This record gives sequence, C-alpha cells and structure tokens, in this order.
Amino acid sequence: MKNLTALTAAFIMTAACTQQTESRQSSLTAGEEPPSRFQSIGSCEPTAWVGLQNDAERLPPNQKLQVKMMLDNAQSFYADDNRGQCILVLQNAERIVRQHDLPS
Repeated sequence: MKNLTALTAAFIMTAACTQQTESRQSSLTAGEEPPSRFQSIGSCEPTAWVGLQNDAERLPPNQKLQVKMMLDNAQSFYADDNRGQCILVLQNAERIVRQHDLPS
C-alpha cells in the first residue's frame, strides 16, 4: 500500500511539473519575455548579479549608467536586508540589458 501511495504521489508530481513546463513554453512562444534570473530571495546575493553587471558593459553609455545606478540601489537594498526590493531592482536592470540584446 505504501508503494502504491508513493507511486501515485510521484506520478502526480511529474504531471504537475510537465504541465508547468508546457505552460511556461507556450507563454514564451506567445512573445513574452523569458523568466528573470532574479526570482528568489537567494538571487539577490551579490554574486548573482555579477553577470548582469558584465552584460551591462555592452550597453550604450546612458543605459550603462542607468544599470550601474540600479545595481548600486540593489546593493543598498541588500545591505538593508530588503531582499524583495533588491530583486525588483535587479529584474528591472535585467530588462534593460535584455532589450539591448534583442535582435533588430
């Protein structure tokens, strides 16, 4: 009986994960932007935004400065232990970098 319950639970979890993946893929094909790399509290760690800082180096000067200021704000929020606001700032900075990387 325990094996049957465990097997049923595993099947339900697999089905839920598959459905979640399919819905994510269908929204991406509908033209929505891909999910942010900064979606969890752990993503606010300074090591997580180094790649974003490096990618910002390819931006035009005004956007590069804007992203730099956003990263400074994120660092302040991180220091104040306000990780939710830190993540929002990082997501906005990520959008600026992604818009520049879009094919014309």
